[in-house]
Amino acid sequence: MAENLPPRRKRRSKQGVPQADVSQDPPPVDVHPSIATLRGSHRAAHPDEGTILEAASHLLMVYEWPINCPRFMEGLRMLGLDCVSQLQYIRMDHNLLTALVERWSPQTNSFHLPVGEMSITLQDVALILGLHIDGPALVGHNVVGAGRRWLSWPDCCDDLLGQHPQRDVVYVDPFNPRVSSKFRMGQAQAQACLPLRWLRWTFYRDSYLDMNELDFWRHLRAYVLFLMGTYLLPDTSGCEIHLRFLPLLKDLGLFSTYSLGGAVLAHLYRELAEATKPKRANIAGCIHLLQIWCWERLHVGRPTLHVPQQVSLDGLSVGYRWNQQFIRQLPAGSLSSYRDELDGLLDSQVTWEPYTTEIMSQVPDICLSGRFIWLARVPLVSWTRVEWHLPDRVLRQFGFVPTIDVHPMEPKFVRVDGRGKSDTDWLVYYLHYIGLWEDRTSHITEGTPLGDDTKHLIQHYLQWFRSWATLYMLRPTSTPPTTYYPRSPSERYLRQYLLDTQRAVQPLLSSNDFSDAENVIRRIGELALDVCREIHIPDDHYTEEVHTGFTEDVQAGFTESISTPVFVDPYSMGAGPSSFQDSGPGHDYFSYPTQQHSPARVEDDILPVTVQVEQHLLRDRPVRPPQHYTPSSDALPYRGRRRR
Repeated sequence: MAENLPPRRKRRSKQGVPQADVSQDPPPVDVHPSIATLRGSHRAAHPDEGTILEAASHLLMVYEWPINCPRFMEGLRMLGLDCVSQLQYIRMDHNLLTALVERWSPQTNSFHLPVGEMSITLQDVALILGLHIDGPALVGHNVVGAGRRWLSWPDCCDDLLGQHPQRDVVYVDPFNPRVSSKFRMGQAQAQACLPLRWLRWTFYRDSYLDMNELDFWRHLRAYVLFLMGTYLLPDTSGCEIHLRFLPLLKDLGLFSTYSLGGAVLAHLYRELAEATKPKRANIAGCIHLLQIWCWERLHVGRPTLHVPQQVSLDGLSVGYRWNQQFIRQLPAGSLSSYRDELDGLLDSQVTWEPYTTEIMSQVPDICLSGRFIWLARVPLVSWTRVEWHLPDRVLRQFGFVPTIDVHPMEPKFVRVDGRGKSDTDWLVYYLHYIGLWEDRTSHITEGTPLGDDTKHLIQHYLQWFRSWATLYMLRPTSTPPTTYYPRSPSERYLRQYLLDTQRAVQPLLSSNDFSDAENVIRRIGELALDVCREIHIPDDHYTEEVHTGFTEDVQAGFTESISTPVFVDPYSMGAGPSSFQDSGPGHDYFSYPTQQHSPARVEDDILPVTVQVEQHLLRDRPVRPPQHYTPSSDALPYRGRRRR
């Protein structure tokens, strides 16, 4: 009779899942995880709802604590922080940072761009910041509490710093005696955080030459804590630094051996992952590193230098050449314009290897001391945080052929932090990842060097990458705008070239007097050189006819075609969106002859393969509006919350 009984139904759990289907194994890991798989949990799915991310970095406070004492500089040099102390404040481009975060994938710790994956690596940290990346992980045992070295954090401060904030003491700003304040240690009863302003007000000195040895090391520890809390490892609190790092500073010689650069990168990775949440309003971490990384490798949002790419480093890190006095013009693009530029990013607009041999010869030894682990595929530890360093996904940044044989993150990897785990011994908790980091030389990624015979491999990689990655964040509007204004330095140079050329040619055409034509041609040539100096124009596919000048037929056609030119007021450059007035559809400011033998025209069949692919992408990419329009997005699926 048992055989005639109907089969028993599977018992359902409280979540509505059959018990037989419940498994303790981790969910399967996608080898090719795109941003679209995150759906509504990523800010890219909410382009019209998210806010502009504000950087929680305090590099301006570092600039307000100047270091001019040779004794103090020698101490920072011993700790490997002399390069960082020489970096100056730069204005953060929050729209650019937000556009980059929208393309950050926490599943791969990389930016998903139309040209492939790109990421900030240990190489960038070492060369831009000049930090030590090789050495023990920045983590230690718990040394504060009952039965430990110090009973409380104020006791630890008194031992290593000589004092701690007193609630009833009024402190005065050394730069402005009229400003005073009272301070207290943060985190309520734990008192595990120090106010950053208290550190600067208490330990700043014009000179440290007359200090005894004990007080000098205490002031040096205070400055290192201040530097970590304001610049290298800032959190979203905006005003405090956790004291967990202070015990590591007890032995300053031992602290100089830690992988501080690896901790900075792990902290930035985690903050980028947190910033992808739709409701997040700010981003912490070393944002200075992120912005300079973008300027070094991408054309988007890059400011103009007084002497482009030729700034003498004088034994300092690469970030030194982006100091404020070197920057001439910082573009103020909007979020939608940066989205559009990243959507249409071409290979020629990317500097895959910005650190040339000339730059390598100028940087200090600390920048190159860990170059043998630049390609290590290992976890990075920053006390309570662990993030994976995956150089195998961005091999092209190291001069190698990108490969499609990539591996996902560790299947059981889970991001945790220190909230609710104040008594956790992180040196024991992360013992597995620390072991992998200690064995980092055994996990070096190898690759095939780039060459002329490997271009087809890059095209194969791009076809594979574009088959699963999310490339476009915007969609075109139904009524695109009819006005235009420049959004970046390169576009402003092109616009100025057009206006100045038109002003120079106008008198010749109106009077038919070509006696001053030689000066006009010389002026146009100077403008063209300025444009070429600021904008990368590949000329490997141009013919010899380009350099021989116009033929007589072309010159005649050119003169006839612009006999009635249209003049645009050159003083309207700062007019904003209406700087180019709407002249109706199909109207050109200059009408050039469309002859088959025009030297400026190059047929598609004689272009290299890479150029043809880029032009094909430009033709097929939807036309997107400039920055005073905010288009919506359907690139990422979004599912609203279901009603229960």
